[in-house]
Amino acid sequence: MEFTPGRGIRQGDPISPFLFIIAVEGLNSLAKRAIANDQFRGICVGHDKIVVSHLQYADDTIFFGEWSRRNAKNISKLLKCFENISGLKVNLKKSNLYGMGVTKNEVEEMAKYIDCSVGSTPFTYLGLPIGTPSNKASSWQPIIDKFDKRLSEWKAKSISFGGRLTLIKSILSSTTIWNEIIKAGKIADNLGANFSNSITKCLGNENNTKFWLEKWCGSETFSSQFRRFFMLESNKNALVSERLSSSNSHTSGTWNWVREPYGRSLNELSELNNLLSSINLSENPDTWKWNLDNSEVFTTKSLSSILDNLKLEIHASSFKTPRNKLIPQKINIFIWRVILGRIPTRVELDKRNIDLDTILCPLCNSHVETIEHILYQCTTSEAIWNLILAWWNLPTTTFSSLSDTTLTDQTFTTSPLGKFIWQATKWTTIYMIWKNRNAKVFSKKDWCPATILSEIQAQTFSWISKRSKKSSIDWHQWLINPSSYTSSNIQRMGIG
Repeated sequence: MEFTPGRGIRQGDPISPFLFIIAVEGLNSLAKRAIANDQFRGICVGHDKIVVSHLQYADDTIFFGEWSRRNAKNISKLLKCFENISGLKVNLKKSNLYGMGVTKNEVEEMAKYIDCSVGSTPFTYLGLPIGTPSNKASSWQPIIDKFDKRLSEWKAKSISFGGRLTLIKSILSSTTIWNEIIKAGKIADNLGANFSNSITKCLGNENNTKFWLEKWCGSETFSSQFRRFFMLESNKNALVSERLSSSNSHTSGTWNWVREPYGRSLNELSELNNLLSSINLSENPDTWKWNLDNSEVFTTKSLSSILDNLKLEIHASSFKTPRNKLIPQKINIFIWRVILGRIPTRVELDKRNIDLDTILCPLCNSHVETIEHILYQCTTSEAIWNLILAWWNLPTTTFSSLSDTTLTDQTFTTSPLGKFIWQATKWTTIYMIWKNRNAKVFSKKDWCPATILSEIQAQTFSWISKRSKKSSIDWHQWLINPSSYTSSNIQRMGIG
């Protein structure tokens, strides 16, 4: 195929990378022809002796070959041939030659022969360190630094929950090896190996252990055990050596607060000091302990043995991460936060040591505002649920939690689409109850169940219509009886 450019392509044009990939496909063909004609010899890999001669990724190309002057001469000719055919000049000064199992002098001599630069290990390819021992923490530090830089604190504070999720997924997916590490840990946990809690810190001279953020005394971090106290800490990354002092075989804490503790925080201080007094310090460095083996030393063999002895049956989780394609991502994320108990009700805010005038429900002023109360049990919330059930022609019932609402799904056992739409309606109702609760608290907006029902009907109709391939839901029918939509609509709506 030939391209006849009319006005040319400027730098940064979206089509430029695709044209480049088409062009370097010619280099791939030349390399394969050279291998077939024994003009260039690659390396043999594995028991099957698979020959690997080159790898290409976008504008990066790596050649693998036997260490010989003949190979070096022919690769130079191959690149020159590609340059003449494609018109793309190969800059050898920006290319590096690496030698494995040969001396530095030999690499320098061969690089001078090819007229390219001398490379040395370790080096980075596609963001991963090459030529470093993967079992050393220092080898992975550049990647950790890259994650810290991209997931900077200011970004997390300035974007929504959906934006944070998208940012994290984007960064994780950009480094393939991290996906494999995360998958391995999850698989081990699912098999019953308890991999996540199998490694703990053993305290020595306290110079490499974070006081609040690492598990070094008990099964929990101090930031989890003493939340109010942790909120008062001025340096949340403080080391144990900065917070412990020993005198006459007695260990006590040395604190640096943003303000003096009072009230319930003093109870946590007393409990923490009692816990620290029983700690014995040593001059040895801090070490890690592998809890799944008697030797307390991690080896891949010990982990493999544990996994081999477990039954390789992965039982389905009782609840999967919520996902409904008919409603926006913000609703799915909100439901996920409800399941995790991460909604900032007044009871939850009080747990975070935030001073409030009252922890009673702002709608009824009769009960404390828990997640279950504000979303399901409050009389004002019950009024909304009764209207929703009547709209869907379902029998009136009371809910006390999100799991209770799933009992109504049995009505749609023969209608997958109806069950799917009903779930979208339930989750939208939960979201609208919380949204109108906030409007009443912060904007003094009146609570009107009929108005909220109209909002739910309009929003669900709009979202479902826009997220289907064809707008097959009639507005008037939707207001009368939304459960009338059967499984025959699934393919037309594009959600099956």
